[in-house]
Amino acid sequence: MSSLFLLLLFVLQMVSFYVIALLYMKISKFNNLEKKQERLMAEMDDAIAAYLSELKEENERLINIIENREEKVLIKVQEEVKPTRKTKIVENENEFTIVQPNIPVNVALKSYQNAPTTPKTLNLTPEKNDHHRALSMFDEGKTVEEIAKTLGKGTTEVELLLKFR
Repeated sequence: MSSLFLLLLFVLQMVSFYVIALLYMKISKFNNLEKKQERLMAEMDDAIAAYLSELKEENERLINIIENREEKVLIKVQEEVKPTRKTKIVENENEFTIVQPNIPVNVALKSYQNAPTTPKTLNLTPEKNDHHRALSMFDEGKTVEEIAKTLGKGTTEVELLLKFR
């Protein structure tokens, strides 16, 4: 009876070692997967940072081109007022007159300059101010969470602001 009991204990011990080995293998696979994910996240962070910096440079270049073009247009614009032209349309023996005004170039230019989408009137200063504020708070030793709470932004956005030193 004792030999049967010892044999049963031996089999149970072997089964428990097998289960422990399986669990160890699963944990090591999970750790490898976690390391891969961290590496991919770091690569994605770098790719997004590079994309954002390229986008920022393109935007600055576009703003410079638009400002230069506006200066050239202002120099070349001459005040001309053309009379309106009339077009007649005959439909089912009814005659309609459509007045098509020619808008003077200077009027169109003034309305374009007063529009809220021109680079001069775009309110880009809050982002710059937030960027500078985030950098100064980080230099003071505040954490990313504290900076995000103060600026009313997400932690990821604050981390991106801090990366663009």
